[in-house]
Amino acid sequence: MLTIADFSRKIIFDLNKTFPIARVQGKYVIVESNPNSVSIPVSSIYKEYQETKDYGKTLASYIKIINDILSQYKFKIDYNNVFPLLKSRDFGKGEKDLGFYREHAFADVDIFYASDIGEVFRFILFSDDVDFEKMKKAAWKNLNKLSNILVRLDDALNLYCLRYTTDFNASFLLSDSIQKQILKKVGRDYIFAIPSSTTLIVARYCLEYIKIIESLIMIDKDPNRISGKVYRCKNGIFDIVD
Repeated sequence: MLTIADFSRKIIFDLNKTFPIARVQGKYVIVESNPNSVSIPVSSIYKEYQETKDYGKTLASYIKIINDILSQYKFKIDYNNVFPLLKSRDFGKGEKDLGFYREHAFADVDIFYASDIGEVFRFILFSDDVDFEKMKKAAWKNLNKLSNILVRLDDALNLYCLRYTTDFNASFLLSDSIQKQILKKVGRDYIFAIPSSTTLIVARYCLEYIKIIESLIMIDKDPNRISGKVYRCKNGIFDIVD
């Protein structure tokens, strides 16, 4: 029969073979599986071991218990309600980096994917149990089902924005519908800005319009910031305007 100290060391060693992180903290066994964690009193696990006198059976029992608890909190994606979102490459990085699933979009902007769960978005993580290829196809399909219209900001200027304000306006930049509208109304050489999630500004490439767009970026009030830069797309190639 193992002492509680030896038992604690052994079960932590074995739990670390199954879960990303397992450790003893005070009187608890802590198991972490990003972004969730489970804490179980060491005394409870040891008591079962004392009753069964079978370490292997106790280990298997608690691996199942921990997996059952973690599965209750596991994110379950709705493929009909996931969308691509454009964000700054710095978004989600730092000390509390949760490991957002991301892809390079252009320049210093990345594509993130998120489930629309009402008042907030739940971003997809690399650690989520998700078919990422299926998720990406579904996200773009869902975005392309939505519609918006590229309209002039001013009758005197060939400067465009989207008629309807949505949380996907920046992402609409890469949608099939808006790309077709840009091609028809602006052309293949255009500048644009995505200062926030709800704002997309597009114009033909022109130094005058660059200055105007820079002014519009400064007055954008949406707190969901993306970028304070002006970008250029020429024949499908994106870059930052110098």
